[in-house]
Amino acid sequence: MNLETDAHRHARPAAPGRRSPISLRRTAALAVGAAVVLAAAGCGGGSNGTTTKASTAPPAPTKAEYLAKANAICTATNGPLAATALKLASHPSPAEAEHIISSAFIPEIKSQLSQIQAIGTPAGGQTTVATMDRLLSGDIAKIEKDPALAGPAAFHDFAQVAHGYGLTACAPLS
Repeated sequence: MNLETDAHRHARPAAPGRRSPISLRRTAALAVGAAVVLAAAGCGGGSNGTTTKASTAPPAPTKAEYLAKANAICTATNGPLAATALKLASHPSPAEAEHIISSAFIPEIKSQLSQIQAIGTPAGGQTTVATMDRLLSGDIAKIEKDPALAGPAAFHDFAQVAHGYGLTACAPLS
């Protein structure tokens, strides 16, 4: 025996103006089916084979956002850099100084630079940020070649540009 036929035989007649429960279920099923078909048609692009990709690149930060994040990075990393500077100020042997610079000082500065670069470049600040990156990268390279150059004065040119832009927490003693 067919359940649907049996349900029709035993179902009460619908009140005038009301649909039977089976009719409501069919309508709901059709509506759900239509919604699935429409949703599927909306996905995957058109029939011409072209698809559009949503931009995954984060929007460029504003200058204020950039400065807030970059200054926060420098503030957070200035403690370890100061501790390294204190080790160097204790006049270790040249070999010990070179080890401190290559194992702590340079990696800390490079980390600071990469974290700041990860923020992105604010609109209108491309030239200044590129100059800061170039100056700091150059200073790092000089110190790597000659560890005796390590110290606040090594970042003087970078600091002039950075501090003028508002990045005052980086190289605060330069």
